Amino acid sequence: MNRRTLASFTTMLVILLLGLLVVASCGRGQEETVAPTSEPEQVVPATLDGQSLVEERCTTCHGLERITGANKTEEEWRATVERMVSRGANLSSAEQETVVQYLAETYSR
Repeated sequence: MNRRTLASFTTMLVILLLGLLVVASCGRGQEETVAPTSEPEQVVPATLDGQSLVEERCTTCHGLERITGANKTEEEWRATVERMVSRGANLSSAEQETVVQYLAETYSR
């Protein structure tokens, strides 16, 4: 193959690849872009049970004795729950409030 034939072949190959890219991109439908929200939408059950949330979520890191042995005010429980969430506890805003209310009603000074 001489140089001229090789150059023509290379040019045709590049044109063919570019054409395939254009055709492939034209076949796609327009995708809807959704702007992210500041907090992910979460499904909140009709009734949140504070005791169940504490037993399911809080005991993944420590035992119930640590909770049941503490007597704190509502604000102290709120600070504790916020601190636990900052350390990785998996609680939505609504669940946090439910847990705080449960703890304050059950284990308060």
